[in-house]
Amino acid sequence: MSTPLPHELRSARLTVLAALAVRLGDLGPARDAVDGALATLREAGGDVLTELVPTAWRAAGLDEQPPTIEAEDEQPALVLLAACCHRTLPEAARIALMLSIAAGVSTEEVSRAFAVPTSVMEQRLAWAQNRVRPLLSESIPEERAEAELCRVLDVLLLIFDDGIVHPHAHVDLPAEALATARVVVEIFHSSQEPRALLALMVLTRARRDARKGEDGALVPLEVQDRSLWHRDEIEEGLFLLRSSKRAGRNGPYQVRATIQAEHVTAEDPEHTDWDRVLALHDELLTMAPSDSVILARATALAAARGPETALEGIDRLGLDSHLYHATRAHLLRMLGRDEDADHAWTAAVSRVRGAQEHAELRGEMRR
Repeated sequence: MSTPLPHELRSARLTVLAALAVRLGDLGPARDAVDGALATLREAGGDVLTELVPTAWRAAGLDEQPPTIEAEDEQPALVLLAACCHRTLPEAARIALMLSIAAGVSTEEVSRAFAVPTSVMEQRLAWAQNRVRPLLSESIPEERAEAELCRVLDVLLLIFDDGIVHPHAHVDLPAEALATARVVVEIFHSSQEPRALLALMVLTRARRDARKGEDGALVPLEVQDRSLWHRDEIEEGLFLLRSSKRAGRNGPYQVRATIQAEHVTAEDPEHTDWDRVLALHDELLTMAPSDSVILARATALAAARGPETALEGIDRLGLDSHLYHATRAHLLRMLGRDEDADHAWTAAVSRVRGAQEHAELRGEMRR
C-alpha cells in the first residue's frame, strides 16, 4: 500500500488536478501530469505547494504560463468531481473514478479494491474517463451546483460504507473516503452538507474498534463495547455537525449525522432516545426517500413502538432486496419467531453475491 498523502498535499493535488483537467479536457493526462509532478517534487524535497502548478503544467506538455489558481474558485473542482460522479456512469465506475482521480489511489490499489487484475481496471478507468471527457468543458450553473455536489457526497459515502462492511486488506476505503471528504469540505467551505457528511463519517468511524467481533462478524450497535469507541473522534464529529448547522438550513446529511450523534451520545443502549431517532428518520424520509431509509426507519420504529408495528409496515412494501429480507429477519427475531427469521435470513443471503460478504448483515444494518 502506498503512503497516504498528508491533507495539505491532497488538497493541493485535487485543486491543481481540477484546473489542469478543465484546461486539457481530459482526466487521464491531467492525473498523470499532476501525480508525476507531485512525485518529482516530493523526491527532490522541493516546495510542493509552490511548485506544483508550474511543474504539472510542464509535465502536461503546456508551454503557456500556468494560471493563478484562486482558492475561492470552486468551479473547476466541482466540474471535475461532478464528472467523476455523473449519473450516466455505472455506480462502480463512479467509485473507481473517485478513488483514482479525487483520492489519488493508485490504479493497482483500486484494482485490489475491486478484486480485478490491474489491466482490467486500467481499461475500465480509460472507458469511464473517455465517457465523461465532454463534461470537463461545461461549466455548472449555480442552480445545479448543490445537486451535483450531493452526488459527489453520495459516492464518497458509498466508498466509506463499503470499506466498513467489506474491509479490503490493501486499501483502507473509509480512511480514503474520509480524507477526501476533508478536502471537499475545505474546497466547498461555504456549503453545509459536505461538513455534515464529514461529521457522519467521523462519528461512524469512531466506533471501528467495537464494530467487529473476534470471529470477524459485525457487532450490532446495541451490544458494542462502548469503551472501545474513540471519544476524541466523537467530539470532533459533534463539532462538525454543530458547525454544519450554523447556516440555519437542514439537509439529508445533517439528518443522517444527527441520527448517528443520537446513538454515540447515549451512555448505553437503554438511554437511546428512540422517539427522537424515529422522528429524524421521518424527516430524512421526506428529504431523501429511498428503500434503505424506509428499512432503517423500520428498525427505529421497532425500538420505539415494538417490532409488530414495524413488521406490518415493511410487509406492505413489496420489496425483495437483501436488506429488506435482513430487516424482516431482525424484526422476526425480536418477536421470537425464530423459524420465520431463519427463512428471511436465507432469503437475504441468497440475494447478495455471497454469504461471506454479509456474514452478519444485522450488524451492518445497525452499525
